[in-house]
Amino acid sequence: MSFFDRKKKDSPDTGNYEQNNMAPYQGSQFQPDFNNDPQQFQQQPQQQAPAEPYSQGPEMPGYYYEEQEVPEAENADDWQYTEQNLEDVLDQTDSLKSKLRHELLAERSYSNHILRSAGVDDEDMRDNAAAKIKTINDSLRKWFDTDEMANEIFLDPNRNYFIFTDHLTDTPDHHVEQMWKQINQTLSEKSLIANAISVSYDDHANQTWIDYQNEGLANNSAYLLNMYNDLQDRNNNVPITPAEVPFEEDYHVEHMADNKDRILNSDSELIMEVSRDADQNLQVIRHYKSGKLLSRDIFDVNGVISATQFYDHHDPNKVVRENFYRQDGTLVMIKSYTENEPLIQLFTPGNVLINTFESDDELIVWWLKHQALRQVSATIFVSIDSKYYKELLNLRKSGFEIIPVVMTQDQNAKSISELLNGTDKITAVFAGSDKVNGYLNKNAKIKMDISTLSDIETPVYKQ
Repeated sequence: MSFFDRKKKDSPDTGNYEQNNMAPYQGSQFQPDFNNDPQQFQQQPQQQAPAEPYSQGPEMPGYYYEEQEVPEAENADDWQYTEQNLEDVLDQTDSLKSKLRHELLAERSYSNHILRSAGVDDEDMRDNAAAKIKTINDSLRKWFDTDEMANEIFLDPNRNYFIFTDHLTDTPDHHVEQMWKQINQTLSEKSLIANAISVSYDDHANQTWIDYQNEGLANNSAYLLNMYNDLQDRNNNVPITPAEVPFEEDYHVEHMADNKDRILNSDSELIMEVSRDADQNLQVIRHYKSGKLLSRDIFDVNGVISATQFYDHHDPNKVVRENFYRQDGTLVMIKSYTENEPLIQLFTPGNVLINTFESDDELIVWWLKHQALRQVSATIFVSIDSKYYKELLNLRKSGFEIIPVVMTQDQNAKSISELLNGTDKITAVFAGSDKVNGYLNKNAKIKMDISTLSDIETPVYKQ
């Protein structure tokens, strides 16, 4: 209570202020002048002092008090500093929680990455990663009331990244082109490179790859792994010898066009049809007997024998067998389309059988695991539309990381449904846009990391 408040309040113990101050204080140095005559005091009318305004303050008998200025508190603005400090602490708390959330999700992304890439035999590694994810989820629920947060895909700089394609087409459609550009942009932003894998027989794959690099669909430092080029040793700089047309003394040539000849025997029977490219390198030789097509030799861009196809004697449109050769001419693979032998047989340069396969899928998985990516820590991005998508998922058992790419919601409906339902146990997906990301997040029945591929600016052309 202030000085003024105290003056305004009458004390219940002392009564009226003026009545309580009528008698002189015995110990006072000041005494009224009565001239030693008590009667004078009695005859003199009492003079009442004018009432002091409240502003004069109370006086004790025998003392004079002057009104004192009320001092302000030494730290009158302390509450403002305290409030500011509290706001600073709350801001710091929000900042720390944001930092904690980022760190927890980053660590969970990495642990999920370990689960995707660890081999089936790495039980301790997988168990530790699973335990860490549980601990992280506990912390997320503690601080954020939920662990239902989609992580970003963790891209490990120590891994090798590949874009898988069934066939490296030289005329990709819009979605395929966007996928290539967006994946490369996403990795480029993290100073990473996406190499490529194609598995179709294609003598022009290397040239198409150069075109992809020139058109910005691939990094100029990236390389292409084509299964047939690899099996046939085209990636090795081995000496090559261009093939020649087999010719006998009684054969004669009949020119049909600039790059096409017919080879006839002395009886004018068709023996061969020879096609050449613009550089006059051998391209195809078709062999005939009694007017029927027997086989077709296929040559690579350097004019070296690459494959031979054998046709059914009764159906010239049906291939019954294909032989594939290395650059040195040795047989590397036989594909048989009859019921009497395995579909695919693989041979050493010394013509010793290595393995047999019942399907192209089996061959592709074997090639990736035992030859192309042997002892390579690989992450493979594959369109959910790929013919070999399901087979590639089996590579996860061998430590490969497989990340499907969904560019639009209307792609392979069955595969997307199984992805969302958890049938394929997918833990990471690349989405082609935020719209697709939102769709996957909303409909996923399982927890998975979902990242949107980086946008590619569409050039604006002047009219």
